[in-house]
Amino acid sequence: MADKSKEIATFHGKGILINQYTIKKPTLKWEKLDIILYEDSIEFKFLNKSIKVDIQYIEDVGAELPRRVIEIAKSSLEDITYHSSIIFQLPESDKTMIGFAPETSIYGRKPIENFLRKLFYVLLNKKEIKVQYGAIKGGSIDPNVKWEDGYLIFVKTKSTLAGGEILAVAALEGGKPKIYNLFSNIESIRIKTKVIDDKEEEVLEIKQIKGGESITSYLYIQPRERLFVLRYIATLTKYKNAVKDLLPKSEDEVTSEFAAESWSGEKIKSEIEKLTPEEQEILMSLYTGISSLELPSMLNMDVDEVERILDNLIEKGLLDLVRIRKEVELSEKGRAITNYIVTNF
Repeated sequence: MADKSKEIATFHGKGILINQYTIKKPTLKWEKLDIILYEDSIEFKFLNKSIKVDIQYIEDVGAELPRRVIEIAKSSLEDITYHSSIIFQLPESDKTMIGFAPETSIYGRKPIENFLRKLFYVLLNKKEIKVQYGAIKGGSIDPNVKWEDGYLIFVKTKSTLAGGEILAVAALEGGKPKIYNLFSNIESIRIKTKVIDDKEEEVLEIKQIKGGESITSYLYIQPRERLFVLRYIATLTKYKNAVKDLLPKSEDEVTSEFAAESWSGEKIKSEIEKLTPEEQEILMSLYTGISSLELPSMLNMDVDEVERILDNLIEKGLLDLVRIRKEVELSEKGRAITNYIVTNF
């Protein structure tokens, strides 16, 4: 990761960090968050935690937040009317989602859209593609249309709704780029299989209405970037309905994905190596049916030490918090009343 990478954009608001462990924590909450986007990385700055991620490890943008995260915001009266998300997975780490929202919804969705436009620029600009533009016109196949090499590009527009730049395709013809506006006037988008260089590949079939005529084009791009193109259309254009069935399922399924990641034998061994002997002993005791309330006496350990270990195991996602035990003692009023009961009845 470059030390002096150019800063592209910033976002100031609130956020929440979600992975298969934090999604279960009763203390999960929204908190102050700054996001800094660089040319080759993105940094998430929470109050007590900072995470810097290479752009290559971003897997998705704009996925729906899990239902529990929405409910947490409602219960704590957090205003997340307008929100979005970024999903990444660092090497040898779990998949993580960062949900983020402006501090207030008074400015509408604009703060999020402005930041996402810059993020999609970093993710998509100059990515290589192949395109068949206008392969079908008015229902008739044009035999002269061939696959052209090119790349994605952001071009300036006078439209205030588009925020100054829109995503387009530049095909290389005679060394000069030929611009195709594939992402406007969209009628429908589907994923189809086409033969490219003697190999079957999944491509986007994009139908547009231009000059009152239906035009069908095909766009080949790597799967990761294809998802980003679909997310761009869903979040920054008015054609969300055209791509909604092509996007990954959201909310509860995202939660299930975090909670039900496949556990290979090697991964289990790796997790065990991270546990202290005391943590392993407590897990084994609970596995045999011993109540958590019985652990201090059964293991001859201090109550505070047991609770500290239990907190660690909850944070690691190895235990679910069922109930918070109430440890009490008589107040002065309670002692006086109890003393009266004992002496008079």
